Amino acid sequence: MLLVVAVAALFSLLYAGCARLEGWGMMVWSVKGTSAKAGSVVPVYLKSNISKTYVIGMPGDVTTKSEVPFPSLEYFSSKAQAEKRAKEFAPYASLYLTAGRDGLPIRDMPKVSGRRVYRLRLGESVKVLNKVDGEAVFTGGRALPGVWYYVQAIDGTRGYVFSNTMILYEEKEGSSTPVVESAPAPSTSLLDMVYSKPWRPAYYQIMLDDNSVDPDLFALQYGLFADAKNSQIRIELPGYSKAFNFSSVSQAGDWLVFEGSNLRIRFENDRSLVADWSGTDPVLPDEGWAKGDQYARFVHIDTSVPVVVSGENAHREAELKSFFQRLARIQSNIGSSVSFLSDASGIFDIDASGGFEWSHIEQLPAGFAPPLPADAQESMLRGKIRFGLHLGPGIASLWSGGFSLLTGSSDKPDRQDFVYRFDNSQFIVAKAMPVTLRGTTDGLDTRFSPVIYYLVVK
Repeated sequence: MLLVVAVAALFSLLYAGCARLEGWGMMVWSVKGTSAKAGSVVPVYLKSNISKTYVIGMPGDVTTKSEVPFPSLEYFSSKAQAEKRAKEFAPYASLYLTAGRDGLPIRDMPKVSGRRVYRLRLGESVKVLNKVDGEAVFTGGRALPGVWYYVQAIDGTRGYVFSNTMILYEEKEGSSTPVVESAPAPSTSLLDMVYSKPWRPAYYQIMLDDNSVDPDLFALQYGLFADAKNSQIRIELPGYSKAFNFSSVSQAGDWLVFEGSNLRIRFENDRSLVADWSGTDPVLPDEGWAKGDQYARFVHIDTSVPVVVSGENAHREAELKSFFQRLARIQSNIGSSVSFLSDASGIFDIDASGGFEWSHIEQLPAGFAPPLPADAQESMLRGKIRFGLHLGPGIASLWSGGFSLLTGSSDKPDRQDFVYRFDNSQFIVAKAMPVTLRGTTDGLDTRFSPVIYYLVVK
C-alpha cells in the first residue's frame, strides 16, 4: 500500500512540475504530428538537464504536452522574447537544406577555410536559420554559384554551409515532415550524361572541400571513363583497374544496366553517380569507395585536375622552403642542405632542391625507413623528399608537419610518410600511417617510436 501511495505521489509531483510554466521556446525543428511547427512559440513546462529534453505545450492547446530534445527549440525566459525571435526567424522557418552528396562540411565561418564542425551524409537535412554574407567560393579560377546559410544540424551543431551542392526545400503547409520539391528533369538522357561528363572519384571533392589534396591520389588516371565507340566503361581507382565491355544498355528501375557485363550505374543527381559491379545493394563510405569494394561513387567536379595538382605541387614546394626557413631561425648559417645526426638512427641529409640521403639506416628498426634497393652497395637511401603532407585533426596539433620520402623508379616510386616536429635543435621524426582517401594521414605507425636527430652545424 505504501508503494502505491509513493508512486502516486511521484506522478503528482511530475504533473505539478509540468503544469508550472518555466519559460518559452521558439521551435527550430517541427515536431512531427503536432502543431509545434518550426517558428512557432510554445510554453516550456520542464527542462531536464539529465535527459537533455524540454516538456512543451502546443500552440493553441492547453492540454497536450510533448517531450522534445534541447536542439528542437531556442529557450527564452519570457514570451515576448520568444515572439520577437520568431518574428526574426519567420522568413526561414519553413526552409531546410539537404546534402547533395556525402561529406559536405558545416564550417565555423562562412568561408572554405573555416574549421569543419560537422560532416553531412548524403540526403541529410539541416535547418536553415539565416542567409548570410560569406566568402566567394572558387574552383578552377571560376566562382561557383550559391550562397552561404547559417544552419543547425539535427544534433544541435550550428555553422555555415555553401549551397552549391545542397538542395533548398520547404516544409509544406499541412505536411508533418519537409517535402523536397521536385528537381527539374535533366536536359539529356541518363546514358548521355555518362558519356558527356568527366567522372572523378567522390573523394576528389572531399579533398577539394578540405584543402587536403594528395597529388598521388588526385590524378588524371583515376575516374570512370566511358567509351561509347568501343562499348566500354573503364574504372580506375588507387590500386584498382577494371574494364567493362558491354553489348547494350537497358534500364531497371533507377539503374542503367550494361548488358554483357556485371556493371550498373545509378545517378544520385546530375553531378553524382554510383557504379556497382557487386550485384548487391551497396552501402558506400563517406569517401565513396574503400579498397576491396566493388562499388564506388563518382562526381563531376568544376575544376581541372592538372590545375589542382599544379597548385598542390606549388604548396609542397613552399613547405620545403618553409622548412629551411624554420631551420635558419634555429641556426643562422643554414646553407642549401642540412644534416641531422643520431647515434642510434644514422644521418639524415636534406637539400633545398628536394633530395635526401639517409645513411646508416641499419641502425633503425626494420620497416621504419624505406627498403634499400636490391642492388644497393651501401647502407644509404637516396631519393626525393616532399614536404606538405596533410595531417588529420588527431595529430595536427602535436606535429609541425609531415613529409613523404620517394625512392626507387621515378615513374612509380615507393612512398613512405613521416611527421616531424622541432624541440630546439632536436628534429623528431615519427612514421605515419598511409594517407587516406581524404588526403590526410590520421595517425602514427604504433610499431615504432619516434627517432630524435640533432642538427649538425657545418
